[in-house]
Amino acid sequence: MNAASKPAILLAYPSFLSGAEWSGRDEVKASQLILASYLAEHFPVEYVDFEIEIGRPVSPVQIRRFERKVREFLENRDYDILGISCWTSLSYKASMTIANIAREVHPKRLIVAGGYHPTARPEDFQTPDNLVDYVIQGEGEIAFKEIADAFPVAGRPPQTKIIAGPPLQPEQFVGVKWDLVDDMLRSRFSGGIGTLCIYLSRGCPFECAFCMEALKDHTWRPYSVEQAIEQVRIPMERYKVIALAFGDAVLGVQPTWRKEFFRRLVELGPQSWIFLETRPDFLDEEDIKMLSKLKVEIQFGVESCSPEMLRIMNKTRQPEKFLARFREVSHILSDYGVVHGANLIFNHPGETRRTLEETFAFVDAESGRKNSSLIWASHGYLHFPGNEIDRNQSFYEQKYGTRFLSPDWWKGEDDPLIASRNIIPSRDLEGEGITLWKKMFGERQQQLKDCLTPKAFRLAAETYFPDWRLDSRYDEAEEGNR
Repeated sequence: MNAASKPAILLAYPSFLSGAEWSGRDEVKASQLILASYLAEHFPVEYVDFEIEIGRPVSPVQIRRFERKVREFLENRDYDILGISCWTSLSYKASMTIANIAREVHPKRLIVAGGYHPTARPEDFQTPDNLVDYVIQGEGEIAFKEIADAFPVAGRPPQTKIIAGPPLQPEQFVGVKWDLVDDMLRSRFSGGIGTLCIYLSRGCPFECAFCMEALKDHTWRPYSVEQAIEQVRIPMERYKVIALAFGDAVLGVQPTWRKEFFRRLVELGPQSWIFLETRPDFLDEEDIKMLSKLKVEIQFGVESCSPEMLRIMNKTRQPEKFLARFREVSHILSDYGVVHGANLIFNHPGETRRTLEETFAFVDAESGRKNSSLIWASHGYLHFPGNEIDRNQSFYEQKYGTRFLSPDWWKGEDDPLIASRNIIPSRDLEGEGITLWKKMFGERQQQLKDCLTPKAFRLAAETYFPDWRLDSRYDEAEEGNR
């Protein structure tokens, strides 16, 4: 290419390797699509999702096929810069696999890596042969544009460079360019898109110990309400979307924005289900009354119902007040018939038998209410690099006896979803104590089912508890499915 031309960018989501535990549906990667849309304002851009196009290889045979298909794809693409979006550590090995293939196929072309994992572990992308040219930490739009602007003259750097990406401001936000994935969506999701995720804001003002969001700018930055409504309207009109999920870390931090957005959303009248996540502090009865006019499920990252664990997690400085507010909001939501979920994280560093008992005492009290719309969901702690726990492992080891048994699990051969959970949370939960939370949760399955309204029961069976579909209530329940 000559110095006056604009470089062509291929932005790729790499999929991930050896994830037998992963059984999720194919999903459009909204964050990568937003980056591609921004870059497309300035350069020719192509976007490819190797997870959707090729799959999630597990066995050695499947991995070899994956590599062959990636090679064939790259050999037939005329690009100048390959951007690899290593969104989480689950994709690290796939990212490096693609980078190696790309370097073999097109040795003089630029390779840029970004995402949560490069932000947390940029050194993982520094190799003796300088495989990756640039590693972007933080938000990618501005840094990637600067790299691409300089490439026609600067070419490849002599060694891998780590670049800090400044946060994008709301006035710089662009809408999703659906043309970038139109062919893929119409061919791969011809029967409809089960859940389409979009983002309406950036930034989270909280610093939960287990969360990687703390790596990014904390300032909550939304689209304008008008722009946000357009982000909702366009894909629903363009495609058959069964459920539209707002992927924001926390939606509606600013009350004025939140209330105007909810009002406009109700006016829009989407026929799809709407999924959103927020905190009980950012929802009141006026909001709930508006949302009750929609097919909506609201998620709350409650994480634990033990005040001690909420402090350890740095979820809130006032855990008793937080739990009381959640209980109050949950009761109002149930009164209005709005389905909502409480997500719990068990075996977080510092968890003990006593904190498990505190959490399940709270769950028992709430599941004792009839005609509830509250669904309890749970999973074990996943240890990802970049969160506060990762940065201060020695503190948790000394104070609680936590043991991180696979500290660099993303580089190993084990199933990453299993390996990332390979920790002992405390001295009190060694041995059989590791599975105690599963036993306690399982013992409550019947009461968790019995307390739900038919609508909430059906949605819970479809989304979280597939075994519940064998219950006679599932067929009797009103159509609450997506």
